Amino acid sequence: MRKLISRLQLLRDQIRRHLGVMLFDKTRQTSAVQPDSFKHIVFLRTDAKLGDAFVSSFVFRDIKAHNPNIKLTVVTTPNMRSLFQEHLGADNVIELKKRPSYSEITKACIAIGPCDLLVSLNLNPKMKDLFFLSQCKAKHIAGLDDSLQIVDIKLGEKTRDLHFAERFATLLKEIGIEAHHQNYIIPQTTESKQTAQNFIERHGLTNFVIINAYGSGNSRKLNAQSIERLVGIIHQHAPELIIVLLSSPETYQQTKQAIENHSLIAIHYDTSKNIFDVVSLVARAKFTVSVDTAIVHMATGLKVPQLALYNPDPENFAQWHPNSVQALTSKANHSSVPDINRLNWPDVEQKLLQLIQEK
Repeated sequence: MRKLISRLQLLRDQIRRHLGVMLFDKTRQTSAVQPDSFKHIVFLRTDAKLGDAFVSSFVFRDIKAHNPNIKLTVVTTPNMRSLFQEHLGADNVIELKKRPSYSEITKACIAIGPCDLLVSLNLNPKMKDLFFLSQCKAKHIAGLDDSLQIVDIKLGEKTRDLHFAERFATLLKEIGIEAHHQNYIIPQTTESKQTAQNFIERHGLTNFVIINAYGSGNSRKLNAQSIERLVGIIHQHAPELIIVLLSSPETYQQTKQAIENHSLIAIHYDTSKNIFDVVSLVARAKFTVSVDTAIVHMATGLKVPQLALYNPDPENFAQWHPNSVQALTSKANHSSVPDINRLNWPDVEQKLLQLIQEK
């Protein structure tokens, strides 16, 4: 049933995209790209994904290092405003919900005003994405879909099979800016550091590891049995290590019940209120174990060793692997419906032992 639903959703999106191309993908008159004249760059980031924000966090810093007078505007969802404006260096944030109406998109483009470059590195632009591109008064548009006429800085073929951080680095090189894509910005706050410190003191933590069991979609969520097995392997090889489980508001009760129902030798980071609280605890861990989600890129940016768990999807892995020499990875076994719980457990145990033995 899940497979059928996925196919129907894909067909729906393909039809909408085809219609969007017909209506909104028009050839624009553009001049040659002259990066030295750029005064205003806009990033369309309504995807609202933390992992994307972390792997591209160097972009704003590198642009400002090149020319601090370039205005950087980010179009994103309300919950991401703080991250981009207060921590990553955006000068201006235009809020647009994840599924905006056409009138809301038009208002956002009016609020942006004229700009020199619009960046939309969406792999599969949907109908409303194309409408946004058509409404924004941009001299140049950079994108990954080389087939679109409206996009004049075409990065699809140039960045094929590259990690997403390298794709953003290629964008910067295209406009004459040196990129430092190995250095992510993973922000913490005074409050988040105190939250983590209070948790550490309350539980007497001196040497601990973190497990993040939940990603987006069912295929990236570990079940209670898999969590129990991970906890058991770590405890078997390093009983002195305290194991901390992360959760989000959506998985808080699920994590609590997993610990109680399976008598896990683990502690729930139950005082975490936001992503900054998570960052401040991950920064103090010996290593992390996480499914394919933002925690992987967070650990990379914090230079914390990790074991990252992926489904067997070569294209996704090429674009979203940990991008860190301190990271180990393990892939689940193939199945008709992707399921991270089909892990290669001997491989997982071997790599956990490597992390445990590292000084």
